[in-house]
Amino acid sequence: MNRHELLNRRLHGLASWTAMLLALGVVLRLRQYLFNRSLWLDEAYLATSFVHRDVGELLWQPLANGQVAPLGFLLLVKTVTSVLGTHDWSLRLVPLLSGLLSLVVAAQVARSVLPGAPARSVFVGLMAASPVLVYYSSEFKQYQGDVLCTLLILWLSLRFRSERWRADGWTLALAGAACIWLSHASLFVLAGAGTVLWLEMAHRRHRAAWLAITAVGLLWLLSFGLNHLLSLRHLTDSSSLTGFWMAAYAPVPPHSLEDLRWYWNSALGLVYLAMRHTGVAHHGEMPGWFDALNVGLLVLTLLGAVALARLSRRAAGIFLVTLIAVLAASALHLYPFRSRLILFLLPLVYLALAALVQLVWSQTHRWMAQPVAAALALGLLCVVALPSWRVLRQPDNAHDIKGAMTHMALHRQLGDQVVLSSWTHKAYDFYAPTFHIDDLPVVIYRQTPNPVHDARATVRRTCLDPAAGRSWLVISHRLDDQAAFLDLVRSISPPLDHWEANGAAAFLHDFRASAYCQRYR
Repeated sequence: MNRHELLNRRLHGLASWTAMLLALGVVLRLRQYLFNRSLWLDEAYLATSFVHRDVGELLWQPLANGQVAPLGFLLLVKTVTSVLGTHDWSLRLVPLLSGLLSLVVAAQVARSVLPGAPARSVFVGLMAASPVLVYYSSEFKQYQGDVLCTLLILWLSLRFRSERWRADGWTLALAGAACIWLSHASLFVLAGAGTVLWLEMAHRRHRAAWLAITAVGLLWLLSFGLNHLLSLRHLTDSSSLTGFWMAAYAPVPPHSLEDLRWYWNSALGLVYLAMRHTGVAHHGEMPGWFDALNVGLLVLTLLGAVALARLSRRAAGIFLVTLIAVLAASALHLYPFRSRLILFLLPLVYLALAALVQLVWSQTHRWMAQPVAAALALGLLCVVALPSWRVLRQPDNAHDIKGAMTHMALHRQLGDQVVLSSWTHKAYDFYAPTFHIDDLPVVIYRQTPNPVHDARATVRRTCLDPAAGRSWLVISHRLDDQAAFLDLVRSISPPLDHWEANGAAAFLHDFRASAYCQRYR
């Protein structure tokens, strides 16, 4: 076998490996989606503020429950549910398709930037096995669409050629204009792509291509203006969202060591999100950000950004300008730089890491470089694959209210009522018709920092209601945080029955005969 045939066989083997990684990504996403887990808090809030609205109400009225979602995403989901009915699996079909399409576009991005098959496999593999992307491909939120739009804009920008300015310009213009309606975060990627292409065409003095990119940018601005008129203008007035994400706004300029630490922590948070995070990406800091593995991954990402600049100035420029744009928006308190809201940056992190593998692989002393590159590639893929492998055995289902409601539906009696926290009742409202328990009276209590007050006040409401029967206490969010509340409720009346698993629980109480209730009857 000559050297040329050996090279072709190796490249064919690497191409097959890439195809296997893509297939793995499809299997992981389908496994999580078909498991059909329960809606968690944010999904339930979005679902209950969405399902009973028609298209006109979606166009002109802001969502309830403090929820925010791109108008195009909502209209796509409304189209799906009008055909398939309103179920949790139909609400999640658009995110699933976004996740699957992201893998297809990722393969195209890899071919556009990375010349070597090993680096392409790394990029595709990181996209395919990323635990957080697997999860968000089955969540009724827009974040997986953010990732798809990032990849699409990146791919179309990288393939733009000055000699094909007319065809490439139209494609980029229409795709970008559409992404504005499907993804709020796409604005930052469009800013990066548009700025880099505009400066590059000006530097090359290619007047026709420069004018084409200018026209593309104007079309994007027109699409953004219309979207802002219909939808985005409601976001700037949301003080509750601003307060919720207060720790996620960039201090610009930094005035203290604490301000500088914000950037370090945010960089660690981005890398952790990309490589190791599983399940819902909450807004707070996590201990795993600061361990040695995550610091090492951040160092590799920074080295990868340098490698990407050597490999493709256009790709690196888009990365840099996009990052500057989102940090500027964060500094203005317009966009938080944290958790699920920066999921759209993950393809850029993966591209930097793949570029580092490419740089190491292509060194002059290949007999040393290739084993090092292979070890680096394998290590990166293992970091993301190990947590995702658990999905095949046990998909994520951290708020299993459907399990609790199934138990309650099987053991309910005439006269029973349901007691729900303000964090649980939206999911309960969504599923109650499915389990045929929407006829039960519902008592909702609002959680406060004082669980003793919450417990006594909630039981007192039952005591003062002469029509109240047995009470099903159902909890499906932050179950571990309600130990003090549950202990006091049990001290008043021990549970007659209970079901508990995967972050949700149902407890059956009969408070009527308790000494506490006798005071009020």
